[in-house]
Amino acid sequence: MLVFPSKVKSLLGCVALLTLITMLAYFNSLKGSFQFDDIPLIKSHWLVNTDAFFDHSRSGQIGNRPVLYWSFALNNQLARHQVFGFHLVNLALHIGVTLLIFFTIWRARYLQNEYGWVFPLITALLFSLHPLNTDSVSYISSRSSLLATFFYLLTIYIFLNLFCPKKIAPLAKKLILSLFVLSGIYLSVASKLIGATLPLMLVVWYWGFIGHKQYPDIHKALMNNRSVAIGFILMTIISCGFIFFGDSWIYMPLDQGFELFGRAPYLMVQLKVIVFYYLKLFYFPFNLNVDSGFSFSSPMTDPAIIFSGLIILAIIFAVLKWRNVWVVLGAIWFFITLAPTSSFIPLNDLAVEHRMYLPMSLGLSLIAGVSIKTLPALLRLRMLVIILVLLGVTTTTRNADWVSELSLWKDSAAKNPLSPRPHNNAGKAYYEKGDLAMASYHFEKSVANIPEFVANQYNIKNPESFLARRNKVAGKGDESELEPPSSLKIMAELVEPHYNLASVYLDQGRLDEAEKEYLKTQALRPGHFSSKIGLSSVYNQKGLYAQAVSLLEQAIQENLSSSDPGFALARLNLGELYAKTGKIENAIIEWKAALKVDPSLLPAHFNLGTAYMMTGKLEPAENAFKHCLKLNNRYEPALFNLAKVYQMQKKWGESSQQFNVFLEVTGPNPSAYAQIGFNFNRQADWKNAQTFLEKSVSLQPNNVDTKIYLAEALANLGQKEKAREQLQTTLNPNSAQSVAINKMMANLTNP
Repeated sequence: MLVFPSKVKSLLGCVALLTLITMLAYFNSLKGSFQFDDIPLIKSHWLVNTDAFFDHSRSGQIGNRPVLYWSFALNNQLARHQVFGFHLVNLALHIGVTLLIFFTIWRARYLQNEYGWVFPLITALLFSLHPLNTDSVSYISSRSSLLATFFYLLTIYIFLNLFCPKKIAPLAKKLILSLFVLSGIYLSVASKLIGATLPLMLVVWYWGFIGHKQYPDIHKALMNNRSVAIGFILMTIISCGFIFFGDSWIYMPLDQGFELFGRAPYLMVQLKVIVFYYLKLFYFPFNLNVDSGFSFSSPMTDPAIIFSGLIILAIIFAVLKWRNVWVVLGAIWFFITLAPTSSFIPLNDLAVEHRMYLPMSLGLSLIAGVSIKTLPALLRLRMLVIILVLLGVTTTTRNADWVSELSLWKDSAAKNPLSPRPHNNAGKAYYEKGDLAMASYHFEKSVANIPEFVANQYNIKNPESFLARRNKVAGKGDESELEPPSSLKIMAELVEPHYNLASVYLDQGRLDEAEKEYLKTQALRPGHFSSKIGLSSVYNQKGLYAQAVSLLEQAIQENLSSSDPGFALARLNLGELYAKTGKIENAIIEWKAALKVDPSLLPAHFNLGTAYMMTGKLEPAENAFKHCLKLNNRYEPALFNLAKVYQMQKKWGESSQQFNVFLEVTGPNPSAYAQIGFNFNRQADWKNAQTFLEKSVSLQPNNVDTKIYLAEALANLGQKEKAREQLQTTLNPNSAQSVAINKMMANLTNP
């Protein structure tokens, strides 16, 4: 039997406890679905599998997160688009980060000649169960934070092993560990650019646990002179920012934050974000919200910014006065790892929960762990149990919000009812579920909230006038005249809810209201392509075909070089309008053009087939319907029309066979039975014709054509009396078939 030393048993017990508790808290996150940003990312053609990823990477188009994207490609290769696997990897990474926190602190204490597992365990548990991490774990696209943090901590741990005092490693081993450290830096940065602060943190941890012993005089001077220490910390943070983020060659944000806010204003408002959002949510993790709704302000109008700066300075003084190496390192870790997103690098969103994942790991969680560790043993145990239970329950509850897009945005809209984005996204979720009433309710709320929200968020009192000026300048082609902040994100805030509301109104048949919202969308954003398509549908349903055609022709002409996926839809709709107005050849041209843009557009193939069938071009019609069935082999209109084409080609057997395929999909159908009966009549198979035509009549007793076909079959079977009965029920002097019916009656009457 294998016997472990007591120290090993303790470590294994801690590992098992951390793993099981983390799994228990996040188990319900495995039920989650793909959310907003997940869907286009996961379904990208270059993330189908690892081969597609490497093919794409060789073309230099992967971007600055290759490790993240490779992990998505691997997920897809193992089980394509299976959301459970993606969530499982996220949870595994969170468990890995939790264990690395434990072992990193344990190794650092070993370097300090301190032993024991209680302090590392407390810190790891606080981090593992904290609900502020649910954004990173439950949202698949936030895996970037998980991966960057995992490699960040792994590198710190390996780095500390280079200086283990009781293990004098050979040079070769140290070289290997050094290579692992360099690799870890790359893997962290290649997961998310927040990893660029890792070299500085290696220096800080080196000084905290090794360097101060090697250079005691410098360490003593720093600890005894707080002003020097504060200056050193601030200069280090600022220097780090300029070295790693000050130039576009190392960091080029994809957001429009710079144009929205500018560097200095963004930095100032982040003081308020750090104190009144991040620190508040760490110590009071309630009312977590995917849409923070944090508004932009300036020190001139918002005294909370100055107050926040004073609080941060007070925190620094308190940390230095405490003179606890763990607290000092935790504070430095928090501010430095938060710097890439909360300093002078402006991003679109002022505050996002997943930005706290790395700063919490060996930052705030470490400081909280130190605070609890200093309590008396019994009080510490009681407080720890209460805190962990509350954190665990809150985390599990928050994971339930992330299960679906609808639950997530309903929760957000309830917590932040004055923000347009949660209502807009909740409306989209309801729309996808087919609940148009709730969709229109939330879109209407979103539209109503826009003016006040944009005015507060971006300090623009009249956003519509702002956009009008922007559109006027942009129309001249001189973007240099555009005033800050950039209107790109503001335009999105304004336009999308109006467009979505118009689309719901269109589906509800509220055409006048839909027209009003589409026109509003175009007024806010001239040239908005999708709204022109929607407005043309409104005119189409109103019978204003000339206006609908004119609008679509204009939209298509303006977007001939566009890659907008709606371009194919525009040409499809224009073709349908041409067909309605009798311009079949023009319609065919448009449908062909639509298929050049999107060969998988099934309605275009079907419309082409129908147009060819109507104009007697049976072979192209046959090919078009077959293409439809390649895209969807159960598409009922294509199944029926292909059978009709075979009938028109006098391929009676193939036509009947195709109608039978149609019946397998639809079930009993009087029209299909009648057509099969007609085919048997043409083949002189009168008995089978009678069987199918009687089925059709039983389902649709008043169909004159079917009764004529049945009378023909009965007459040829010698059942003249029954044939006359069928014809007598169809007699109508005003019907188009009256002459043919009278002639058949006469033939049946004469011997």
